[in-house]
Amino acid sequence: MRRPPLIALLVLVLAVLVARRVDSPAPPTDRGGPVGAGPAVVLAVLDGDTVVVRMAGYEGPVRIVGVDTPEIRHGDEPAACFGPEAAASTTAWLAGRPVVVRPAREQRDRHGRLLASVEGVEGPLAGRDLARALALSGLARALPIAPNLDDAPAIGERVARARLLRRGLWAACGEARAFPGRG
Repeated sequence: MRRPPLIALLVLVLAVLVARRVDSPAPPTDRGGPVGAGPAVVLAVLDGDTVVVRMAGYEGPVRIVGVDTPEIRHGDEPAACFGPEAAASTTAWLAGRPVVVRPAREQRDRHGRLLASVEGVEGPLAGRDLARALALSGLARALPIAPNLDDAPAIGERVARARLLRRGLWAACGEARAFPGRG
């Protein structure tokens, strides 16, 4: 005779679970297809030139086109000269902040990461492109790879200026120590 209250309780619990499932937004997915430009949030910074974003239709790593920053420590591999500084700068500029992501012509690299430019919306990088900021600050070298060459001249000019002014890695260690074995 106690079944009706038990059934009512089970129905109520089931209704709450269904309601929560219906109200929850679907998680972003990445099927490896094309990604459109748009607003995003930086969830994490993996190193100076790679961030993790969440945006409509995509959540995952974004490799910044046009630049190469020195490596940070990976497992048993030590960090390259100025790698931690580049990663720390990208973190300070973008971690947890809204950005605009603009996928490159060729959208994926061999690791499946989205290739794109990233511009800050607020904070220290508001209205500025990350690749250009890294280049001008002496935290990256130019890395032009066809067909993603739209911003290559502007990035090259900024790297040349940083090098001339001996900013960042250009004063601390130079290209050979910042990019060992990646000549």
